[in-house]
Amino acid sequence: MELPAKIDYRVEFEPLFQQLSFTPRAIFKNGPRVLVAGGEWHRKKAIFKAPCGIATPKTSQGLKREAMFLESAPSYLRSMVPGVYKYGKVFGKRFWYLVGWVEPGDPQNTGGSDFLIKDTFFTQESLVWALELLKSLRRFSADVPAGLRKELSATVYNLSSYRRLLEGLGKEFFSTPTFNFKRTAAYLDRAGGVYNRLNLTTLVHHEFYGSQILASGRSFKLSDWENLGWGHPLRDFSTIWFRSLFHSAWQEEFLARFKKGILTEGKLREDEFEILFGVEKILQGFGNLNHFQNFPLPQEISVKEKALDFFRRQVLGCLG
Repeated sequence: MELPAKIDYRVEFEPLFQQLSFTPRAIFKNGPRVLVAGGEWHRKKAIFKAPCGIATPKTSQGLKREAMFLESAPSYLRSMVPGVYKYGKVFGKRFWYLVGWVEPGDPQNTGGSDFLIKDTFFTQESLVWALELLKSLRRFSADVPAGLRKELSATVYNLSSYRRLLEGLGKEFFSTPTFNFKRTAAYLDRAGGVYNRLNLTTLVHHEFYGSQILASGRSFKLSDWENLGWGHPLRDFSTIWFRSLFHSAWQEEFLARFKKGILTEGKLREDEFEILFGVEKILQGFGNLNHFQNFPLPQEISVKEKALDFFRRQVLGCLG
């Protein structure tokens, strides 16, 4: 049950704010699950975030993982993520943190969409940044500190869990005489061994959306790492690749350079790359089809048909 929106959740954190010498200046989110406040901490601009209202223990654990990840980020990754100042527990159980306030920190999504990214994002600078971020995550994945590794141990979702979440959505869009849905199931069955083996190798943000990309001029940072967990090397790549469909030249170069880089590193064989990419095309394709067909936002309606056609072609292309 949702708590009334009129509740001012910052009141319960006032003693902690005073203890930290944090002065809130703006409230970005006031519940019902998290409080997000911007302000000043020791003459630095900072963002405070903590569970509140109807938050579950999972929310608190996500904030703890995020803070630990930001704290342990190596130098080659630190410039691409917000810096963490301080974190801990409030009331003995809920984790909070203070991170650097990215300025100007302009989110790169269009309106409230988690799919559409601003046209101005798609530059050579953003392409290089996205490739370098994904490469840095692969590099850090091999050297995760023991404490953070323990926190991440429960974040692995195998292919069967991923399928339960998204596979059923596809039947609505491919229930025609010319499409045999059993072929999709057979493809995913065959991919299971490769997928599950490689699904334990790479740190994954899981929400590489425009709303999480904060731009400051020509530099970018990826924020909100609460859903950080183990995954495979193409998971985040596929998420942003789908979202670049309206910028085909950028999308094609992104794919070519990403694939060349990861194959050169020896992280994957080419057949493994194609298997993982195929799984993501099918399952993310199903999820995106469902969103654009059933829940489009006003700003998404004008591109809906083009998006639906692209998603369908990706699914069908995997099945020959």
